[in-house]
Amino acid sequence: MFKQIRNAARIVVGTISAIVGVIGIILPLLPGTPFLLLAALCFSTLES
Repeated sequence: MFKQIRNAARIVVGTISAIVGVIGIILPLLPGTPFLLLAALCFSTLES
């Protein structure tokens, strides 16, 4: 049960970070790289 909640939270945080990262690539004032790295970290630590 706790593993499913943790995975769901990582998916949500990873998706939001990926979206903000892509927006950060387009907009010059927002850095995109840290958000894309956070998204990669969230998606790489998912457990099945």
